Amino acid sequence: MINIKKFIKENSDISYAEFSRKFITTKYQIAGVRTPTLRKFAKMIEPEYVEMEENPTHEEILLYAFSAGMIKSEDKQLEYLENVLPYIDNWATSDGVSTSLKRLTGEKSYQFLTELLKDDREFYVRVAVVLLMRNFMKTEKLDEILTQIKDIRQNDYYVKMAVAWFYAELCTHDFARAKKQIEESTDKFTRNKAISKAIESFRVDKPKKEELAKLRLP
Repeated sequence: MINIKKFIKENSDISYAEFSRKFITTKYQIAGVRTPTLRKFAKMIEPEYVEMEENPTHEEILLYAFSAGMIKSEDKQLEYLENVLPYIDNWATSDGVSTSLKRLTGEKSYQFLTELLKDDREFYVRVAVVLLMRNFMKTEKLDEILTQIKDIRQNDYYVKMAVAWFYAELCTHDFARAKKQIEESTDKFTRNKAISKAIESFRVDKPKKEELAKLRLP
């Protein structure tokens, strides 16, 4: 029988947990299990194995998301996303969830994520932005997504960072569209952060980086 808590205990690293706490602000305990170890173990379990109700550790929440990523059904992955959303309170969990749920590519998922963009909770919106970036950027939905992202009213730091990331990533896929979005962005932080991220990318060539640099707001 698979024992999740035993696995967490046996693979905890106190020094890594202390290191992680410097970068991850969460109300949940960080046990210090490294992500590759979690992902490997997630292949052996299903989300239902993780007891989320009893004040889970940061690692148990990630295990839930990583194991959900192994499920081939889009409907089930969407169900698991709904289940895990209330436990997401930091960027690491948010991005761990978003990178795992690759089956969320259909219309039902799209409608759910775009509705999530209107939420007033910081990490609900971040999850939506990052999942739309990963799963829908290279689709015919892009213009619609860009319009909805522009309409986001949630103003917290990690939402702005997600939007900046979206624009920077778009620079590698459709530079003209990305440049237009950055030029039209009135939020100084988001605009300048998007430019910085794109300039740091090896997938954006030098002439385009020079174009972007001219768009910085003082």
